[in-house]
Amino acid sequence: MGTWGTRNFENDGSQDWIFEMMENKDGGMVADTLQFTINKEGHLDASECEDALAAAEVVAALAGKASEDFPEEPLENLDSLDLLAAPALKKLAIAAVEKIKNNSEMKELWTDAGDVDAWVAVLVDLQKRLD
Repeated sequence: MGTWGTRNFENDGSQDWIFEMMENKDGGMVADTLQFTINKEGHLDASECEDALAAAEVVAALAGKASEDFPEEPLENLDSLDLLAAPALKKLAIAAVEKIKNNSEMKELWTDAGDVDAWVAVLVDLQKRLD
């Protein structure tokens, strides 16, 4: 796992997900990824969390509340996806973030690394930007 910080785009997985979505011009990936996260039974692995957090960050950015670390090129081109931060999409994103925060491999990894409080603060900030 190529991770260099607790923020949602400070890992290779989230970076890869956002650039793949933009390259394919596939805004449907946002809802699909969030829905997968919510529907998955049991433990979410770290790569699934990275994808879902990137998708949730897209929803926040579409609502005009992008994170500081949102990659510049995708942020400048989000309007090309013809996707809106509809209330239903925001609810999906909030629920996905909550699930990751409570039961995921990513939570375990940040707990083991001793940085779980900083990581949780990032997720709480994302949830506030989505609300």
